[in-house]
Amino acid sequence: MTDTTSHRVLLPDDEDWLSLFMGMEEPLLMQLALNARAAQQGDEEVWELPPDLDGVGAHEAWGRLFQALPAPLRHTGTNIGRFEPNRDRPAGCYALYAPDGRWEHTPLYPADVDPRDIATVAAVLAHFRTALDGTDHTQLGDFLQQMADDWADPGREGNDRQMVEDFLRGLSVWQLPHQPDVDVLLEAVAGPGDETPERIVLTPPQEDAYQTFTRRVSAAVAGNSPHDYALHRFANS
Repeated sequence: MTDTTSHRVLLPDDEDWLSLFMGMEEPLLMQLALNARAAQQGDEEVWELPPDLDGVGAHEAWGRLFQALPAPLRHTGTNIGRFEPNRDRPAGCYALYAPDGRWEHTPLYPADVDPRDIATVAAVLAHFRTALDGTDHTQLGDFLQQMADDWADPGREGNDRQMVEDFLRGLSVWQLPHQPDVDVLLEAVAGPGDETPERIVLTPPQEDAYQTFTRRVSAAVAGNSPHDYALHRFANS
């Protein structure tokens, strides 16, 4: 990645979102990559998927997005549901407070990401939408249902539409439009040389930006973001 191709995003240290993002790899992206590699090696026992669905490329792009996560978010993402002593927190963690200095907020971390990686993963989502719509004309719809069944809780039928919606929600935070609230918050959390202090207290204007930005994040993670509405409505129809 070079400076000419990367752009800076803000990402929350939030288990709800990070669990969705981590869940994008399995059961979907890793299995797509395995299927693509098997097909390249001449294995006939593979799913017949759209020829322009780049399973290997999408899995590798997801891996680069994971590596783009600041260390505190990689730590949270790989330790969801586990008790981790404070001494194990990676360098760069900080506490974020409202202007009163008492109310603690979810920390936000800047990350430099190649938008082409986001687009590569989003292209797979477009294929998933077509498969759910029944207009794919390959075995991708069957693949999605099989993955949903394989990863369903014991005794429950897999929900392929919910699985795809969770994929969308995991991707959505990376795709949030860059609005003025982001610039205000980047000034707050990215100090000189991108060195973050251990404690940051927001100013009132920064607090307003924080509330605006976190509302956008919450809507995206909940599947209520306006640009996600079509799939959200379809998945619940």
